[in-house]
Amino acid sequence: MASPFAQLAARMDAATVTVMGEPVLINGEPTRAIESQFEAEMGPLAGEGLSLVVFSTTLKPRKGDEVVWQEKTYKVTRQKTFNGKPQIWLE
Repeated sequence: MASPFAQLAARMDAATVTVMGEPVLINGEPTRAIESQFEAEMGPLAGEGLSLVVFSTTLKPRKGDEVVWQEKTYKVTRQKTFNGKPQIWLE
């Protein structure tokens, strides 16, 4: 049986996806994700990037994967784990 903390985290994830999650296709597979905006600052360069936190326990996005989000097609440029979930950067 999962710890009380793990159970609470799972309930919070489910509530977050229900309230804020949006549909996304990654290589044709439907799932839900939440936009994670950030402002990139690299010395004199500054700009915004687009990333998504993917709420799927089975989907493992990789660099180069095709993503359809908000009716636009993107490619994954990198990914890392954020709170145990894949976070992907799109271009």
